Amino acid sequence: MKFLNRLAVLGLTGALVAACSSIDLDATKMMSLSGDNFQKALFKEYVDLARSEDEQADSRSAVYYNTRAKMAAAGKDTGPQDLKDRKIPAGAIADLTAARKKLTDALAAGAGKTAPDKAARAQAMFDCWMEQQEENDQPKDIAACRSAFEEAMKGLGGAKTVKKPMPGKEFIIYFDFNKATLNEAATAVAYQVMAESISGYKSIMLTGHADTAGDKNYNRKLSEKRVNAVKNAFTEIGLDPAKTIVQFFGEDAPAEKTADGVKNEKNRRVTIVLMQ
Repeated sequence: MKFLNRLAVLGLTGALVAACSSIDLDATKMMSLSGDNFQKALFKEYVDLARSEDEQADSRSAVYYNTRAKMAAAGKDTGPQDLKDRKIPAGAIADLTAARKKLTDALAAGAGKTAPDKAARAQAMFDCWMEQQEENDQPKDIAACRSAFEEAMKGLGGAKTVKKPMPGKEFIIYFDFNKATLNEAATAVAYQVMAESISGYKSIMLTGHADTAGDKNYNRKLSEKRVNAVKNAFTEIGLDPAKTIVQFFGEDAPAEKTADGVKNEKNRRVTIVLMQ
């Protein structure tokens, strides 16, 4: 997005998007709709998603949503996307699996007939959530798609909001400013995690973060270095690297919200969840 913002300042965004566009949305919009009300609503939702992704120069996602829109226009049953079709981070699989089941149960119970607009919105936003979760680099976009899905599900047969599964025990390692090395306190936490793991564990989720001091891209790379430093430390003390899952958000998911350019020790961290 920063790249596109810079181009906007230079007045080049329109030209670039036009050059990179991988779909003909105008042709898709002109298609005759032969499906029922649910499929017609799906068509609109997928067209909107395709347009949004095309404007962001995400050609892969734009093509996917454009294809889904064409299928809906033809009256074909697309169904919510299957998890196996995307590379979903392990830590998000339980939530998405539960969400998909709630959606498919609602559709099987006739939600597409009784509440076509809500049902179409729920399916499109589930696919949006899946897409953003696979990319796993924009927490706000993941949260927005998920929130829209959950809001739509409220009107489908009394379906409840999807809840996160109960995680294992959580630990936090903090870092010195502009550092990605473990200090004495951080090393002590690492050994505490090892002690807790003796009873057995399925996986360890590591999530890297940074404060807002400095360049955003630099902070993202710094959070990656921090999470890898913790993973390496765990490997050295005997934890199985094959069971370690990593993700990093830079300054995008702070523990304490601050203005840009603010040093904050609570935000310079790697969170550790030991899943047992």
